[in-house]
Parts: sequence; C-alpha cells; structure tokens
Amino acid sequence: MSGRRWRTVLAAAVVGVVAAAGVMAQPLSAAARSNLEATFLLPVLDPAGRPLLENGLAVWCSPGSRYHFAAQRLVPELGLFLYYGGTGPPPWPRFGVPRTVTPGAPVRVSVASAVPLGGLSVSVELPAEERVEGRGFAVAADSSDDSWAALLGVPTTAAPGAARLLVTGRAAGGAEPAAFRLLLMQPLTVAARAFAEEEIPLRAELATLRRAPDPRRQEQSRELWRLLTSWRPDAHRHLGPLRLPLGEVRRTAGFGDRRTYRYEDGKEDVSIHNGIDFGVPEGTAVMASGSGTVMMARARIVTGLSVVIEHLPGVYSLYYHLARILVREGQRVAAGAVLGTVGSTGLSTGPHLHWEVRAGGVAIDPDTLVDVPLVDTAGDRVIIVRE
Repeated sequence: MSGRRWRTVLAAAVVGVVAAAGVMAQPLSAAARSNLEATFLLPVLDPAGRPLLENGLAVWCSPGSRYHFAAQRLVPELGLFLYYGGTGPPPWPRFGVPRTVTPGAPVRVSVASAVPLGGLSVSVELPAEERVEGRGFAVAADSSDDSWAALLGVPTTAAPGAARLLVTGRAAGGAEPAAFRLLLMQPLTVAARAFAEEEIPLRAELATLRRAPDPRRQEQSRELWRLLTSWRPDAHRHLGPLRLPLGEVRRTAGFGDRRTYRYEDGKEDVSIHNGIDFGVPEGTAVMASGSGTVMMARARIVTGLSVVIEHLPGVYSLYYHLARILVREGQRVAAGAVLGTVGSTGLSTGPHLHWEVRAGGVAIDPDTLVDVPLVDTAGDRVIIVRE
C-alpha cells in the first residue's frame, strides 16, 4: 500500500483503531468512542483558510477526504462530509457500506445517526456512466439513535471496474440541533461475473404470444414497471432473510441466464432471465418468500397468473405462471404463507414457477437474499476512509 493507507473505523460492539502495526480491535466506552470519533473529523477550510460555512452550516470531513472549490462552492469528491449547525464537531454517523459489488447482487447500506434523519438517498455510479439510485427507509428510531437502511440492485449488465457509492441524508424536521446533512462518497469495485447461456425453441402459438403487437400486453408491462419502481414509506418491513418459495427442488433456469429464443420461421430474439425457474409438478403449493403485502394478484398475458409481494419500501418478490392464486391484492401475508399453486400459464413451455426479486426495479439474484437478512442492523458498521 505504498504511499496510501486506508483507515478502517468499526463502530458498534467493537471499534477498530488503526495503529502503525495494523488494525487493533478493542471495546470502547461511549465516552471514549465519542472522543475517538471526534478526532477523525476535520473542519473544511475555505480558499482563504477559514472554517467553511455553507448556508450557515459548518462543514466537516473525514481525514483524507478529497474535494475542490468551484465558484467558491465546495465540491466533494471522496470521503465523509458533515454539514452541521451545532457547536463543535458533529456526531459521527455509523455506516454499513460495501467495498465490492457484483452484477445481480444486492447493495446493502445502513446508517445510524445520533441526529434523527428525515430522509436517505443512495446511488451507485457504475462504469460506462451507468447509475443506480434508491431511497432509504427508517428501520428503528429512539431519542438517542436513528437507524436507516437501503437495498439496491446492480444490473446484470454492469461492466466490471471502478465505481462509487454516494449516500446522502438530511435531518428530520424539528430535529435538534437545527440543521444537519451528511454525504458519504465511497469507492467501490464492480467484480466480473459470468452468466449461463441457453436456447429455447418456441412453438408457433408461444412465438405469437411473445412477438405479436398487443396493446394489452404493453399496458400490462407498463403497469408492472410502475409498481416495481414505486416506493411507499409506510410499506411493511421484512428485515430478515427470504426463503425459497418451493424449498430445495429442481431448477430449470438460473438467474441472469442469457436466453436466445428460436422461432419456427428461423428468426430469434435474445433476453436476460431475471429470476429462477423451478420445475415441479403442477399443483405444487407456492409459499411467500417473506412477509409483506400482496400488491398484485391477477392474470397477465406473458407471465400468466401472477403474484407480487412488497417486503420493504421498493423491494418486491414475484411469482409467475401459477395455476391458481389463493391470495388477494392488499392482503398482508406471513413468510411461508401459501400464495397459489404451480402451473404453466402465460408464456410457459411446461409446469414451473418463475421466482424473481426486484429492488428499485432492478432484478437481484434471489439466492443472495436467502439465509442473509435483507437489512442487517446487528453487525458492526464499517466505513473506509482514505488517509
């Protein structure tokens, strides 16, 4: 790490303290941790060397943060920036952020702030000028701590390379001190991932279903997209892991598969499979992968009898090609509740369940959400800052 060091700050049950010999972990009292965190914040100086004020707020940053000024305005580039209306250094928020992301995998972000927040926004700047954005939601709050989280997805088409995570938060209305904003700009690496390829021959009637112009099908597609990109602050909170909707059964197609549809006239289409297909007998019970609210339970042209469940603000699971639907829209369901039965309705070549998970409209590999909490509020929170 010639000429460049990374400081790791762990804040929760254990705080990591960087020493010359490496990272030492030791428990700290609340007072000691407060003193330690204060030493990690530096006042940002304006071009004249004075402490910077923006809209009456003092600006602080983590050591090694990068920024410049344009037209006398601060332009952050990398690091943690806190805009604070109180006296002295602001309280250090605690973050859970990734360092590496993978196409198709979730991006989990958590923020715990001593100053209650009124909103959180998260975005990932991917290679090739691609960007994914999402909104955070309150997990739990009391008089001394305010916990927020966000769950985003990285598209399966994302190119590997350098990326950047941006987290912004603002104080809740009426919070004391009067003003507070946070901005974290964190480097990320997008890892490479290979996906399987498959060819699917379609008989004439299924080819027509897929290719023929149909205003109803197009409107159904727009309606589903509006739902999957919607965000309700009062949505149900399923914070734990998801479960497989059929258990460990035979899979006939994987997440992210690159599909080539072969038609009888010799033409072809290509698409990406955004879920997992399970091949089981017709009539097999399909269970909810997590608790939530049924937002859609109806017949669709391409996906057949379909159910969509909202688990968190902006996070949905989808169940396609059912033979029967046993829930209604607006119904609250528990994890493991029977939603319907496996069928072969819609664009389907045989009995199977298509299971899909979306966050902010982006498809996420469902396997990455099984046995791992959607929101981790118990673990240490880590922030990496450049020194």
